[in-house]
Amino acid sequence: MSISILLNYSLPVVGIELCLVWLVVRLFLEPYFMPRIFHKSWPTMDVGAQRSLTNHVVSFGLKVICCIGAYSIWETFVRNRPFDTPLYKDQDAFQQMTNGDILAFCYLTVPTIYLFELVYRTKISVVSAVHHIAAITINILGLIVVTSENQTGFLAMTEFKLILIYGTFEMIFEIFPHLAVMLYRIMRDRPRFLHNVFFWTAIGIFSGTFFEQFAIILFYVRIWRHVPVFYKASGPILHVCFMAAQIHGGRVCMQIAHKMKLEVMELTKAAAIAAVPMMEERGVGVGVGVGSADVDLEVGRASIGDAPSESDADTELTRTNTRPHTPPIPEVLVATEEPHPSVPSAPVVLH
Repeated sequence: MSISILLNYSLPVVGIELCLVWLVVRLFLEPYFMPRIFHKSWPTMDVGAQRSLTNHVVSFGLKVICCIGAYSIWETFVRNRPFDTPLYKDQDAFQQMTNGDILAFCYLTVPTIYLFELVYRTKISVVSAVHHIAAITINILGLIVVTSENQTGFLAMTEFKLILIYGTFEMIFEIFPHLAVMLYRIMRDRPRFLHNVFFWTAIGIFSGTFFEQFAIILFYVRIWRHVPVFYKASGPILHVCFMAAQIHGGRVCMQIAHKMKLEVMELTKAAAIAAVPMMEERGVGVGVGVGSADVDLEVGRASIGDAPSESDADTELTRTNTRPHTPPIPEVLVATEEPHPSVPSAPVVLH
């Protein structure tokens, strides 16, 4: 039982994918798609920030494409079907597409994503670079093991399945950070919405990391007695490295969510102060939460701490952003006090 003929031509497959991605980026994304979709922030970004955002779009698209392997993952890992099981039973023998072909395509698309990011982006954080280089290296080593064993035997199947487990969780839970960054550029003037997006993205990353650890540990328990000593020594080390990179990504999203929350608090405070200028002149204190209980994301907290220090990835995300003008102050109706003699008796409406 072999996995897929695509693995024997891994270098041409990755090369063709990189060429296609480059053509799509240069002929469609950069001249048409990016300026149209991100028209608010795109003109204010330098080349480095534009390439970073374009890379997020490319990674998001390729990872969505890799989701076509979900059915083959189910067939292989849950129903224990062999890799050479055809997708359609009525296919000709020569033209049969198997579960192994779909999974091999997804397997080879992962290094394409990371190679393109390393080459295309002008600046990349150290943690991201180390993660991508390690992922590409593991992918190459896995190909060496699989092809040297002629895609048969326990060791080849074990190595391929192990990398598929990593790749499955990478594709599922790393889609949302790319989507969050794109929404950040499109809806920069909606900090409350962005706070929710990045907060739940961070929760998703942490949850995905936990489930990934559970799946990997369960897989290691099943194969531990049958793998060589090299796997027993290197496997846990690489496992910890990938887990650290994922936790770092979740921490960055949580920091951005906290910054968005502080922006909401500042806008709420500014709206409250502008709504009651006469009260300030008379020395009456104004609380932050006046007329904005539905906006306050930090209810019950006495004070607001300083914003956390930015990590490398966070700096890349926000350093070139030109913050748009503060959105118009919402209409506030002040009618809680008796009117001053010098003030008209009608309610004061501020726009």
